Amino acid sequence: MSNLRILYDNAADRAVLTASSQAGALGPANLQRDSKSAVLRATGTVQTITATWPTQEAIACVALIFTNLTSSARMRVRAFAQPGDAVPVLDSAWTMPCPEAPLESYPFGELPLGWNAYRWGSVNSWARGGGADAVAWFAPVFVRRMVIDVFCPDTADGYIELSRLVAGNYWSPEYNADYGAQLQLQDSSEDYRTAAGDLKTAVGTSSDKLSIQLAHLTPADRARFMRILRENGKERAVLFSLYPENPDPLLEQDHMLYGKASNLDAVSAPYYETYSAPLQIEGI
Repeated sequence: MSNLRILYDNAADRAVLTASSQAGALGPANLQRDSKSAVLRATGTVQTITATWPTQEAIACVALIFTNLTSSARMRVRAFAQPGDAVPVLDSAWTMPCPEAPLESYPFGELPLGWNAYRWGSVNSWARGGGADAVAWFAPVFVRRMVIDVFCPDTADGYIELSRLVAGNYWSPEYNADYGAQLQLQDSSEDYRTAAGDLKTAVGTSSDKLSIQLAHLTPADRARFMRILRENGKERAVLFSLYPENPDPLLEQDHMLYGKASNLDAVSAPYYETYSAPLQIEGI
């Protein structure tokens, strides 16, 4: 099992983005904004995003955050060392970026066919926990151009919506987080009683929050972790995955967040050349 991964420097924000199609003003520039309501909307069920950089960037992960993709969606990532190259240094081939629960892990009949950890829906569902995240992991490559093809023929909307593009290299500590990681579903809805005594709900928004303890950081990992805290603070979002590339896709989907650190607690030194720190990530 792979250790947790944190992508804290989003190279996609430094790229010039283009798209094969867009509906009205909903263009690729929205993929560089941390706003769920800002989307790239295709005119159909096929979309191609091209990212171009002025200098080479290290890329080991591509993620599309808050989408209306279903478990049958397909994604292909091709990366080129130079903008004019014809042969890619990476070709992921067609993958299933948000796959369904495998039948061998969950007995037939317990879960619907094609079901995964996401609640599918377009942008109007994302404030209440809807939307899917599509991710592809691979060995790091240095690139100046990247082409992302997305295909989702069975989306109920008839078009593809994507809210955020995350791409870059990630940090993974030598020792994984402690057992006892907490996944919290946050809901700002409030219950109240009417004059007749009925229990009503003022519906709010919902989001996820992950809390972990990094109890065995090596000196090198402590240095990298401190850099992440200093550079990102509470302001800049990171892509966090506790179970990357896990054989159970539902476990990875539930424990992958694009969010911000909600705590900046002390990094302690419990014993010689070993460091410890808590971390909480709250989804945007």
